[in-house]
Amino acid sequence: MTIRPFYEPRVLDISLEKYAEIAIDGGIWLVGELLAQVLPLNGVFVPDTAYIFRPRHQETTITELCRINEDLRHRIFVAGFLKLPDNGAQATFRRLLVTHTEMLNEAFRMEWIRRSGKMIDVSKPRGTASIVANELLHKLLPPR
Repeated sequence: MTIRPFYEPRVLDISLEKYAEIAIDGGIWLVGELLAQVLPLNGVFVPDTAYIFRPRHQETTITELCRINEDLRHRIFVAGFLKLPDNGAQATFRRLLVTHTEMLNEAFRMEWIRRSGKMIDVSKPRGTASIVANELLHKLLPPR
């Protein structure tokens, strides 16, 4: 006798735009944590997950993300997504990075344009914290 499960397991479809939205949020959180922690004494950077839903230094982070080139910005978004606590979508996101890179980059581009158009003016002078964060970004992200 076979017992039927209480629910039907199914794979939820998430659009590329939703992955891009989550990745951009993750990137903003990750850079904000770099700004907040500056340079850890032991050289190990561990982002504080308590600030995922309310990133620290958000305006400075967005300003710096607007200033850097698109390739580095997209790598930061990917790193931000992968640093988020396991939400069950990391494996699918990694597969998308391999199989649909161009489509994912286009989704990043469109979502970033939509967001950055609404946010702030990037012509403000750069602060010391943002310069430090920009230097740390290159150390945090693995080379391509």
